[in-house]
Amino acid sequence: MPSAPARPHATVAAMPTQEKQFVPAGSADSGGVPPRIAVVLRIEWFLLVLRYLLYLFAVLLHVSGVGLLPGATLAAIAGAALLHNAFSQWVLHTRRHWLYLSPVNFLLYLGRTILLVAITGGDASPLAPLFLLFLIGCNVYAPGGRWNAWLAVAVCAAYSFTIIGHWMVSGIDYMAVNIYTNLALLGFCGWIMHQLSKLLRQTEVDATRRARELLSSEATLRTILDNTAEPIVVYGENEFVAEANRRACAFFGLPREGLVGRRFREFLFDDGLLPDRMDATRRAGEFHDEMLVVRPDSTERNVDMNIHSFIRDRRRFYVAMFRDITEQKDLEEAQRQAKHQLETANSELQRVNALRDDFYSTVTRRLRSPLTAILGFTDMLLDEEMGELGSEQRGALQSSRRSARRVLDMVDDAFDTAPTVTPQDPSAVAAPAEPGVDSAEESA
Repeated sequence: MPSAPARPHATVAAMPTQEKQFVPAGSADSGGVPPRIAVVLRIEWFLLVLRYLLYLFAVLLHVSGVGLLPGATLAAIAGAALLHNAFSQWVLHTRRHWLYLSPVNFLLYLGRTILLVAITGGDASPLAPLFLLFLIGCNVYAPGGRWNAWLAVAVCAAYSFTIIGHWMVSGIDYMAVNIYTNLALLGFCGWIMHQLSKLLRQTEVDATRRARELLSSEATLRTILDNTAEPIVVYGENEFVAEANRRACAFFGLPREGLVGRRFREFLFDDGLLPDRMDATRRAGEFHDEMLVVRPDSTERNVDMNIHSFIRDRRRFYVAMFRDITEQKDLEEAQRQAKHQLETANSELQRVNALRDDFYSTVTRRLRSPLTAILGFTDMLLDEEMGELGSEQRGALQSSRRSARRVLDMVDDAFDTAPTVTPQDPSAVAAPAEPGVDSAEESA
């Protein structure tokens, strides 16, 4: 009989999750032993040891002279037991455990049962219940099989042929009530075991289906987690990491096996408030704040941390999803420094502008105003408002006026982009100075 498929397992190293191909449970290629195969192995080990003990007991009785059975009969029983033991040991040695569910093992047990019942008295054999045990064992080994419905018929037929064979040797006894009782019990027990085996088989199918669905959901969840854009870490109440997605492994620079089992707290920078934050997370069941994460290579990263709790199998777990905002924080710091430098530059520029305004004001007041006054007095002299001039004096004054005007033009060209300064009226500037000049000339 083919065994139930071995449970597949998902590989975490490569996503999406891959499943191993199903192989016969207990075979050389099987990665594990299903529960029913484990039960079969325990039964086979027990029966193997029991057969050796019975064989040894029979040999000791025969050697001691207590002959319960004739030598030929004992040799036949011992030979059948040794043959069965050899097959069982070969299966155990080669780990082909699925052969225990094959028709070969079925025929070995059935043949030995027929032989024991036939040798020990046929219709009066005390070992007739072995057929009942054989029927129960077949339904335990392969519950709900397609041929299990006919198993009771086959066992009853084997028992009947055993009795008929014995009758052919020792005579027919139609009044052996125990034969009919045994056949009735075999048929009824076969029906009961068939119903129970169908129930057991359906239970196994449902369990296998649920296991497949669980594995499929776990594989789907693993695929979703590993394809999320942000690192995700799952840890328990003891703060030990229970699960991590691919992005988290890449973020910490560790394989999943190196990350799972480590305490989540050791990756968080302790600024003195970390214990209070962890306690607050346990009480509230959630947490959201910026934190500093210290990676195994001692580099520090600023992250936006989101933690939420959930309960699974009556245990509380926490899902920590965080986003690396180190570059964003660096950009904000650069912007803050640039803003500070800009404010400083603006302040300095305002100071320079103030100095420039003062400079322009000083130039206007101390350079242009005297030049304007000089030109005004020169014009007055040339107009002979202060007396007649000689030709040489007039030429000198005209030369002075040209030079003064050249200097004034150069000042205007140099500061034509300067803030507009309202020029003073030349007459207004010259008028106050006129009495002083006249007095100075008179004194001269």
